[in-house]
Amino acid sequence: MNIRLRDWKVININFSLLDEEIEGNEGRFDLETGKFFPQDESKTFGVVFKLIIKEKAIDLFVESIFNFELDESVTEEFKLSSFANVNAPAIAFPYLRAFVSNITLQSGINPVILPSINFIKLSEENKESS
Repeated sequence: MNIRLRDWKVININFSLLDEEIEGNEGRFDLETGKFFPQDESKTFGVVFKLIIKEKAIDLFVESIFNFELDESVTEEFKLSSFANVNAPAIAFPYLRAFVSNITLQSGINPVILPSINFIKLSEENKESS
């Protein structure tokens, strides 16, 4: 089975530079991931990221979607596979990471560099909480 990242886009962003740094603010980094399987396109699926960063004088929310294309129809087995739950988010995340770095850098502040994410561990945690 061949799989490729077809496209991606930011569908929602809210970025604010606060007037002053919040003292004692240790920062907040929250990342939610999800996936979707369009009914009308049997050979595609998507990964969704919702990212919240509140760090010092930055308040950032980004929601993005990444669309993947397969050369075969998506099966129920594929929906539960490690590719859909681990590999696809791991392939997509560097694009989101670069976007956040660029938007913060272009805003005249030190760029925010997102940490590396262990998507295997994140997938296991999501299974446990379901």
